[in-house]
This record gives sequence, C-alpha cells and structure tokens, in this order.
Amino acid sequence: MEQPGYEQRGYLREDFRLFHLSASMTETVGWHYHAFHKLCVYLGGDAIRYGIEGRSYALEPGDMILVPQGCVHRPEAPLGAAYDRMLLYLSPEYLRSISTEETALETCFLQAAEEFHFVIRTGRRNGTLLEPLFALERTLAKPGFGQTMLEQALVAQVLISLTRGMQEQALPFASASAADEKIAAILQYLACHLTEPVSIDDLAAKFYISKYHMMRRFRQETGYSVHGYLTEKRLLLAQQLLARGCTPAEAAVQAGYQDYSTFSRAYKKQFGRSPSADAEKEHDLQITTQYL
Repeated sequence: MEQPGYEQRGYLREDFRLFHLSASMTETVGWHYHAFHKLCVYLGGDAIRYGIEGRSYALEPGDMILVPQGCVHRPEAPLGAAYDRMLLYLSPEYLRSISTEETALETCFLQAAEEFHFVIRTGRRNGTLLEPLFALERTLAKPGFGQTMLEQALVAQVLISLTRGMQEQALPFASASAADEKIAAILQYLACHLTEPVSIDDLAAKFYISKYHMMRRFRQETGYSVHGYLTEKRLLLAQQLLARGCTPAEAAVQAGYQDYSTFSRAYKKQFGRSPSADAEKEHDLQITTQYL
C-alpha cells in the first residue's frame, strides 16, 4: 500500500447504489480505486476535471464517466467548486448475474478499460441516456410492485444504451490531456501487460526515458511507485478471480505470480486476509462516501 488514501473504505452491501449529489467540493480527493464499476454523470457546476489512469478530462454537462473496477481515478476541482453529479456503483457479480450469453452488461466498462477511453460526450442525446437513471432514482425513492425486476430493467437499459452508443460510434469520446504524455503511455502499456514480467530497466528502455526520471514522474502523476501500482492492480485482479470461483493457486498464476508464497504474503498485506479466506466466502464491495 503506497499511502493511506488508496485504501478502500466502507461497504457496498447491495448489488448497486445510486447517488445524486450536488454538494460542493469540500476536500481534495487523492487517487484511488474501487473493486466495483462506477458510472459518473456530470450534471453541471463549476469547471470540473476528472482524472483517470493518468489522463485528465475537462467535463461538460451530460458527460458520462466510465470507471471500470480497479482503475485509478479522482475528481479534480478547487475547494468550494459546485459539483452536481449522479453516480451509479455496480457490483461486477451482479451485472454478470443479470446478463445473458448474448448481452454482457459489463461490456461498456470492459471496452473503456481496453481502449483507454473513459469519458463519453452525450451532447444532444443527454436526455435519452439520463432518463433511465432518473427513473431508477424515482423507483428507489418509492419502491413498489415488481421492484427488483424494474431495478434490473432500468440498470440494463442504462448500460445497453451506453454500449450501443459506443459500438455504433454514435456517442463520441471526450478528448483527454495528460500532464505527462509519456507516463500516460506507460500506464496504458502496464494496463495491457498487467500479468507479464515487467522490470524498471526494460520499461525505461522501451519508452526511451531515464529510469530515475520515470520513477519520479510516475509517482508525481499517480501517487504510486511503478512496483506499487502493478502490485495493487495484480492483487485486485486476483481478488476478482477468487470471487469468480478460482482457487487461490489459479488466481495467483492468472494474476502474474509465479511463486504462491509471495502472492499469499502480498495478498494478506493488501487485504488483511489470506487468499483462501476470500475463496471461501463472499465479500461486500467496499465504498467510501469520501470518494463520491
């Protein structure tokens, strides 16, 4: 663990949670990640930027920010800035449980992570895409007949509409900037080669950068060391594999660990419990209102 701000705190005990927050920024939020998917819709306010995996986006009202599980992110705004947004937090296991073989509801998040495009500019289709979210908000505030089925239908409608828009290129992605384009490129490379052996020397050589400059800039841009970033990403992947039914040994190998004892020690240090403990029971998804 690189610094306390990266801890996951609190718990999301439901399959999903929807928040509508219009409070101003009261504190500076550090880089952090979640063990679940997050959809953030920027409704308006002051000049807000959003950082994801080393890139920064200047938000416009109606923008939809896809934050796949494990992606390092943070809102970027001065203290006191007005910030109106809706947030939908989704359990990956829940999405898989209500998906079909033909329709995987995680697709929009998986595509965002694979292509490194995280912010969708809805433009004139804003109302069409937001209406299912507002309908879900109304349904949760006044539950009634067919509650569970209606919730599932509205969650599915949101994600299907988003995925269709992305795949049909009807919804453009917002352009991103990075304080350091080379570090952003390194982040993308690491995300695509997460389980492969990576050395500092090889990484620096590949991107034609001094390794000491790279390590210093990487920490400045992300809050992590390169080793710390890779370790947390791999351990989070292992946690996801355990939740899907892999044995601890299988999860270790698939997360890029060749030595099980090294994996087990790192896992226990990160999560406070052994891999076998996570393999034997279901765990709540962790959430903190500090990072909404």
